[in-house]
Amino acid sequence: ASSSSALTYYVRLDGGTIEQCDGLQDVPYPGSGLSQPCAWNHPFQALPPGGSPRIAGGDTLILAAGSYPMGYGALGAESCDYDGSFDCHLPPLPGGPDPDHPTRLLGAGWDSGCAAPPELWGTGRPWVVLNLTDSSNVQVACLEFTDHSSCIEDHLHSSGGSVYTCQRDAPPYGDWVATGLYAEDSENVLLEDLYIHGLANNGVLAGRLTDWTVRNVRIIGNGWVGWNG
Repeated sequence: ASSSSALTYYVRLDGGTIEQCDGLQDVPYPGSGLSQPCAWNHPFQALPPGGSPRIAGGDTLILAAGSYPMGYGALGAESCDYDGSFDCHLPPLPGGPDPDHPTRLLGAGWDSGCAAPPELWGTGRPWVVLNLTDSSNVQVACLEFTDHSSCIEDHLHSSGGSVYTCQRDAPPYGDWVATGLYAEDSENVLLEDLYIHGLANNGVLAGRLTDWTVRNVRIIGNGWVGWNG
């Protein structure tokens, strides 16, 4: 990838599937036709669970404001298995070719104050929302990572659990996710204007990092730890 070949893709709630839209225009799916110039309807269309990314290193993926469930049953998650819904999550974000040409995952408004960051919320017990394993030369900005459950993974596990213990032994698991952002062996990453809260275990689980910049990132109210290094 190079700066001249990098593309910008769009996701919005009124977009279409990978068959319906090419993702290259920030407009809704018109309602009929295939390969239309319109946005995708979910991040899973760009980064399918269990599959290969449909964006390349150095590309930009911009998410419109709204609430996007991340896990089994979400749009674009048709390949996910009900019993194995803990594996229904984004594949690692492809890294950019160099620090000057990062791959960018951005919420709309990232460059104008980030007033309404898109919400990426875990459901069905996936182990992570955003995966940056071996992802270098990356920018992630103006997003919210959370889930819709107050449960805590393995809460009081040795004593048989409590009313706050997440269901993790058999589906349906509920609307929770263990970790908001995971990273390992990752260099030259900018995290900016993120709100990471209410996850069942870790807000961030990340180690073996080089040259990361974390700016205006709020991490609060996670089940076990905010940033686990």
